[in-house]
Amino acid sequence: MLTYQQLVHEMNQSMLGGNDDRVPLLKRVLSALGHPDHDYQIIHIAGTNGKGSTGSLIEKTLQGDGKRVGYFSSPAMVDQREQIKVNDQMISPQDFVKTYQYIAERLPHGVTAPMLSIFEWWTLIMLQYFADQRVQWAVIECGLGGQDDATNVIDAPLLAVITHIALDHTRILGSTIKQIAQAKAGIIKPGTKAIFLAPHQETVAVTVIADQCHRQRVSLHRADTIHIVRQGQQVQLTVAGQQINSRLNLLGTFQDDNVRTAALVVNWLIAHHQIKSWQSFCHVMATIQIAGRMQVVQQHPLTILDGAHNPDAARQIVATMKQLPRHGRLIMVIGFLADKDWQTMVDLYQPIADQLILTSPDNPQRALTLSALQSALPGGLPAANGHDAMVLAQKLATPEDTVLMTGSFYLIKEVEKDYD
Repeated sequence: MLTYQQLVHEMNQSMLGGNDDRVPLLKRVLSALGHPDHDYQIIHIAGTNGKGSTGSLIEKTLQGDGKRVGYFSSPAMVDQREQIKVNDQMISPQDFVKTYQYIAERLPHGVTAPMLSIFEWWTLIMLQYFADQRVQWAVIECGLGGQDDATNVIDAPLLAVITHIALDHTRILGSTIKQIAQAKAGIIKPGTKAIFLAPHQETVAVTVIADQCHRQRVSLHRADTIHIVRQGQQVQLTVAGQQINSRLNLLGTFQDDNVRTAALVVNWLIAHHQIKSWQSFCHVMATIQIAGRMQVVQQHPLTILDGAHNPDAARQIVATMKQLPRHGRLIMVIGFLADKDWQTMVDLYQPIADQLILTSPDNPQRALTLSALQSALPGGLPAANGHDAMVLAQKLATPEDTVLMTGSFYLIKEVEKDYD
């Protein structure tokens, strides 16, 4: 019998998320399994930025209300099994192998295990495992896009959420906001009870989502209708005329929009008697920590990890750092994937950083080389890898300084485990 490590190593590593023939293939597999996705209520989440924070707020609110909840998210920070959790517990290596074998034995005629990519396998294993674990709810994040993402194999979810839409994965999803919005809108299906759209969308994105909702006869709820006032860590939300006061344990001005979007979903869940009250949501806001998203891992110097990997997320970081009270310098550790718009991100970071430390993420196939980044930023200090870069940053920093590492989740993964 294969071990978990052997199995993952042998899986097809291809990225097939943009291929329009993959979801029909996966539907055949799901049908052969007897549609395990029918065994629980699903909240499906697509979007360029904000999926992780919004999904975590919703998932933990359901948990706090006493529900058994499965959560599927990516990328993982330290262990790939983080992608599949039930009530915060990762799938065990043994259950991963067991579930894989169960599915492999039931593949339909003409479909073999190597034909499915590793992300497709994670998706299928997640759907079956959640059924086996008898979860009541599953919060499922798209991996890439929506229409052709492996997670879109599911039938109509109870609810669907679309977070902020911006330019990313343009070679796969399209080079315009309209094209990317159309890809995200592919998760909107007849039979879904409601679609929730994050605030501050471009007009063309709102039009695309609204048109798809109209065609599929699904009601659209916009988080622009929720008002938020934030003073430090204290927040006040106004939802359907009701005021919700709480503390928010998340850094970043961009988190305001994720909180508003999650609150819109929670309001629907309360109104439809799926959860009891706002108590769980308020507790989650006050206590939540999200790995790799403005994650504070050390004080003195204040050390922050954020996996911002596109210009939209980079702009959010810049806005946050400008508002964050600081007394010392800002030392930034940056490294990017070559297939991202890293030049724009570099242009955004240069004006706010007192010192740039340059490195290359741990992704041999896609990483931007250190030499290429040095050519663009000759004044930056080089470091061989993320770990060495952070050691250098800490050596240069005084207790009053701020150290921020960003550019790619693959870079964050290298050091996040050092702070566990």
